Amino acid sequence: MQPAKGEFVAGVYRQGYEKPVTAMLSMQPANGGGTFKEYLTGRKVSDYMEAIGEVDLKSTEEGEHNGAYVLCGGKKYEVVDRAEWQNGVINHYEYLLYRTTTEKSEVTG
Repeated sequence: MQPAKGEFVAGVYRQGYEKPVTAMLSMQPANGGGTFKEYLTGRKVSDYMEAIGEVDLKSTEEGEHNGAYVLCGGKKYEVVDRAEWQNGVINHYEYLLYRTTTEKSEVTG
C-alpha cells in the first residue's frame, strides 16, 4: 500500500494509503554487508528484509509520510529505504523493509 494524503482526526495526523496492489518482489534476509547503509531508527524493529523488484514503492520520509507497506507471509513490513537501479539492462529497485513490534516494552528494576 502506497502512502497517500493524510488527514487530522481529533487533532492527530493519520497517514492515508492508496488501495493495495499485487507486486512481484524477491524477499531476502537483509545482510549487514549488502547495498544498504546502516539505518538508524527510534522504532522497535522486530524483523527486517530486503526486497528487489520492478515496482516503484515510496520509502519513509521523516516528517513527510510513512513508507509503503508490503505484506509477506502474513507479516506487514514498511519500506524505510530504497536504492534505484536504472541501468538500462534490468531496471529494478532494492528496498529495506522493517517490521515493527506492537508489543509494549517492559521496564524491570
